[in-house]
Parts: sequence; C-alpha cells; structure tokens
Amino acid sequence: MKSIGALLSGKGVSAISKRTRLPAGDVAKVMSYGIPILVGGMNRNAATAQGEQSLSDALRYHSGDDVSNVGKFLKGADLKDGKKIIAHVLGGDQEDVVDQISRASGVSKGKTTSILALLAPLLLSLLGGQQNQGGSNFNLSSLLLSMLLGGGMQQQTQQPNLLGSLLGGGQTQPVQQTQQPNL
Repeated sequence: MKSIGALLSGKGVSAISKRTRLPAGDVAKVMSYGIPILVGGMNRNAATAQGEQSLSDALRYHSGDDVSNVGKFLKGADLKDGKKIIAHVLGGDQEDVVDQISRASGVSKGKTTSILALLAPLLLSLLGGQQNQGGSNFNLSSLLLSMLLGGGMQQQTQQPNLLGSLLGGGQTQPVQQTQQPNL
C-alpha cells in the first residue's frame, strides 16, 4: 500500500498539520501510533462474519473517494464522519486508546482525536480502492494483516507496546473491549 507510505512520508502529515495547526512532528507521532491501531481495530472487527460484512460495506461506501491527492482529500475530510468511524472501529476502547496515543505522542486528546478522525476515512478509502482493484480475489483479512504487519507503515516498529495493548498483548496495561464495535 504505497499510499500508506506516502501518508506517513509527508503529504498526509503536512495536510493534517495545516488542518489541525499542529507541528508536523507531532502529527507524525500520532499517525505512527494511530494508523496501526486503526488497522488493528478494523482487523479485530473483521474477525467475525458480521464485522467483516460491516467493514466490507464501509469500504464499498468509501471506495469511490478520490485519494489520488492525499493532501486534497484530507483538506476536505469530514471530521464528524471520521469520529463516527473511529467510534465504530475502536468501540468501547476509544477513550483509552486516544488517551494512550495522547500520552505517548505528547499531543492533547482533542488534537489526537481530530488526527484520528482525519485518518479514518482516508484509510477506509484506501482500503476500499484496494477492494475494488481486487475484485473477487480481494481478501480483506489478508490485506488488513499485511498492513498491520508492515505493509508500508515505516514507523510501526516504534510503538509495539501501544499496538500490543490494543490487541491484547504488549507491556502496557491492556485495553479491555467492552463491546463489539460495528463499522
């Protein structure tokens, strides 16, 4: 997923930095934690038939979004829609996850939420495009797993404890899921 790499390498960081009025370094920190966690949450949700269908429907809905210019996409991204997406992806873990990312990155909870809310529809749009390209050969679980394990996410290795926490491992205090979120 070259677009994930481009997102982390500058265009996405710059666009979110302008949108949130935060230094690019702070945005990059939140993104380096947030992208794997959002993908991990999607993967966790897709582990059930209902969750996979719900995510697949969301990908179809977002597949028509033009993400060829990441900066332009992020400039016009709907924060309310993004907040709904992160609520579905993270479910009852949302507050704890935002708090952990905020503490790890040094960015306020409000700005962290805004960054995640900008990233969420972009990730769905990128995945939706992959779903369209894959046709009947598309395997959502494989794609999410490859993204989670490093499909273009250059900085993922810097936050194993935070990601592990969300997924039930790691050395930080695990985040307990209180409900099965639906996408």
